[in-house]
This record gives sequence, C-alpha cells and structure tokens, in this order.
Amino acid sequence: MPVVPSNVTIVSLELGEELFHEGDPNNGTMYVVRSGHFAVLKHRSDGTEIVTELSSGDVIGEVSFFSSEPRTATVKALERGSLFALSNETFEQMVLRNPEIGLKIIRGLVSALRSSEKRAGWR
Repeated sequence: MPVVPSNVTIVSLELGEELFHEGDPNNGTMYVVRSGHFAVLKHRSDGTEIVTELSSGDVIGEVSFFSSEPRTATVKALERGSLFALSNETFEQMVLRNPEIGLKIIRGLVSALRSSEKRAGWR
C-alpha cells in the first residue's frame, strides 16, 4: 500500500454512517475513496434517490470543495470503508506535483455536469 503523506487524513466509516449530509456547510475538505463503497444521495419531495455509487479512487465532495457552498448531497457508507481527506492546501500541493490528479477531477466534474444536463432534458 502506498505511503500516505503526513498532511492527508484518513477517515473511516462503518456501514450506514454518513460522511456528510446534504446542506451541511462546506468544511474545505474533499475526499478520495481509499476502500469500501459509498452512496451519493439526494433528498427529493418523494423520498431519497441514490444518484451514484462510488468506490476506490473516486472523488467525493468536489462540488462543495471548489464552490465553497454547502454540500449538495449526502454521502453514506454502503459498507465499512475509508477515505483520504484533502484540505485545499493539500490538494493544491498534490496537483502541482501531479497534474493528472487535477485532470481526473475536471473529468469527473464534466461527467457530472453532463449527467445533470441529461436528467434536465438539455441533451
């Protein structure tokens, strides 16, 4: 297993535990799934919808991280798992050392935007 830099925190969650809740304030942290599976949930007037499921290597919380706005969804563990928690400073240092990380984030954001456009009937 790769060595975790000292400025990266590891967060562990148990089955059913929430990482954050839709509407929570932005805490300046983005997460990368280290292990386990997580559901991204949106609350609707008729219940809760699973928007997507994420696993190892996927990024969580990037919308709030970059917009500095409240969390746009709830993230819940579908099994025991762990995540790398990245602060703004840590993320910037990582991207400067390894630009591919930034490209992965951009591609993920564009993919999410396209999915939203399709759901809205724009495409």
